[in-house]
Amino acid sequence: MERTLSIVLAVLAVVSVVFLAVLSLSVYMGITYRATLSSTYEYRVSIAPDAAIDNVTLFLPIPSKGRENSAVLEMIGGGRLGGVPPGWSTSLIGTEKVTMLELTAREIPPAPAGKPYLLSVVATVPGPIRTSTAGSDEPVLERSAQTSPVECVGVDTEASPEVQCEGYREPVYADFTARGPAHLSVYIYLDGKNTWDVFGPSSNEYQDGLQVSFSDTAQRWQEGNGVLITGIGDYGIDFWVQGEGGAAQGTGASRRVTARPARGEGGA
Repeated sequence: MERTLSIVLAVLAVVSVVFLAVLSLSVYMGITYRATLSSTYEYRVSIAPDAAIDNVTLFLPIPSKGRENSAVLEMIGGGRLGGVPPGWSTSLIGTEKVTMLELTAREIPPAPAGKPYLLSVVATVPGPIRTSTAGSDEPVLERSAQTSPVECVGVDTEASPEVQCEGYREPVYADFTARGPAHLSVYIYLDGKNTWDVFGPSSNEYQDGLQVSFSDTAQRWQEGNGVLITGIGDYGIDFWVQGEGGAAQGTGASRRVTARPARGEGGA
């Protein structure tokens, strides 16, 4: 009887030690994660004409989540979009439901091969960003497009077992004149990323990219091809951060600005 009691007490002691060790580890990981967490959105616009184009007007998607203002939208509205060349003008334009980036320029010279004009902004926000469910929980470029699963090309699925890829088509507006044949390529990119350092640096992210092309004979609203990639990176820390709020997405108030050409033009 005494031996049985001793064994039970010993087992309980071991269980208690293990429990306390796991609890301490959990607390340490949670505290360290929050202390080292950095969450950012990066928005980039690449513009590459192969010939000089004049009287340029572009309407480009910016990150949105329903009617909520995104951190990127707030920074653009505050004049913090970087890389805008002299003579170019940018502003926000849209309605209660849709806000876009308007870019105008009297002239855009041809971009050298491999060196497009690059506009960008990086917004640091309280985290974590919900990178594994960005299509429903985070700002994305597509507003109302139907998405469908596509093959994840160029993504290490072994390193990112939770990765998912969805394709969509989204209209972009361009109007310009050209002195001869001209082709304009526009690429819009959004990246939402968390980084932290618990027993070593780690990260997870989502990426949203939209490519669209115009020519001197094909302008106005043109549909581009987009791909949303979610679940890139490490999600092993999720156990310690479940239930924590995601990154702030702005005030949630709708932004009312002057509407421009009807979406019906050009068949969009």
